[in-house]
Amino acid sequence: SSSSSSSSSSSSKLTFSDDGRGSVDKYTIVFLDAGIVTELEYQDQRNLKDLFKAVILNDGAEAGRLMVERAKYERCSQVEGGIEQFSKGVEEIVAEFHDRRKQGLTLGVVRIGSLLSQVLDLCQIHGVEIDPAMSNIVMSTLVLEGLGRALDPNLNLIDIALPFILGRGKV
Repeated sequence: SSSSSSSSSSSSKLTFSDDGRGSVDKYTIVFLDAGIVTELEYQDQRNLKDLFKAVILNDGAEAGRLMVERAKYERCSQVEGGIEQFSKGVEEIVAEFHDRRKQGLTLGVVRIGSLLSQVLDLCQIHGVEIDPAMSNIVMSTLVLEGLGRALDPNLNLIDIALPFILGRGKV
């Protein structure tokens, strides 16, 4: 599978006032270019959707197994119990995610960047390679998490993501 990606960064502001009849209200429109564009091949889309579905359904062991099974390179299957250890680690991270979710799965509560960092550390320890296309998704998620938290820390991620993960949402 292949992916294409390009990076550029720009943002611009356009400020305007009302119709000029004495109104002092000013409005600002901000155009933001996060600078990361990734196109996933069908199989990569399927892998990402399956992984997110396992996470949302609180099946960390399945998420870990999927990561190993679909990695282009992994060495944990070469170590006795390696896949189980990796899957157990992912299961603990997913459980932490769902424990925080009980407080409300908002950008103000859940630190996706921290959870993704734990997953990446686990991948490094167990030798599970992350596909470059997925790395771009991780980077995009980190950028958007910070932007989203600044704009609306009460945004509930599950409410937004679930229809897409379960296949009922359309882009």
